[in-house]
Amino acid sequence: MDRASTDRSERGAALVEMALVAPLLLLLLFGIVEFGFVFKDRLTISHATNAAARTGSTTGTDPAADFLILGAVEAGLTGAVDLATIDHVDIYKANPDGSKSGSYNRYFVDASSACGWNPCPDPSTGSPVYGNPSNWGDPSNRDVVLDADGLDTLGIEVQYTHTWLTGILGFGPATWVEQAEVRLEPDVFGP
Repeated sequence: MDRASTDRSERGAALVEMALVAPLLLLLLFGIVEFGFVFKDRLTISHATNAAARTGSTTGTDPAADFLILGAVEAGLTGAVDLATIDHVDIYKANPDGSKSGSYNRYFVDASSACGWNPCPDPSTGSPVYGNPSNWGDPSNRDVVLDADGLDTLGIEVQYTHTWLTGILGFGPATWVEQAEVRLEPDVFGP
């Protein structure tokens, strides 16, 4: 065999090998990108949820507590995650084991609302509306007095939907939940 024939044969073999390996490399590359965005979104939303819980811990019975909590969620997402991915935010009284009790307020993102949330818990609107007017839904009913009953534990739950960037891996939209619980701080400057 002459040298030219051998070079063509080796180039053909390399082309076949590349055709077999390229799809796997692209799949690996897209997988890394997809899961990188999932990781970024989960970390960002987890951080925003924790910041909201800390805000709720210090605002206690303030009529604007829920509004300030939702503002902390928004601030934590700014520039990193689109607010439209949020399905809802629950502000709830946590049971001793950390689970959600029946007392909670649920808020949905609503750009047409005066405060950006539905219902709107902003007291500056004149009449704040809380997500579930239960015995704990109104912030004034939260226990921040250090007594024999103990303090309430505030929980924040953010449910969101992640839409995959490329769709090449065949996954549909995924819904996840991030939670944070924190004890309400005692009202040391009470009435």
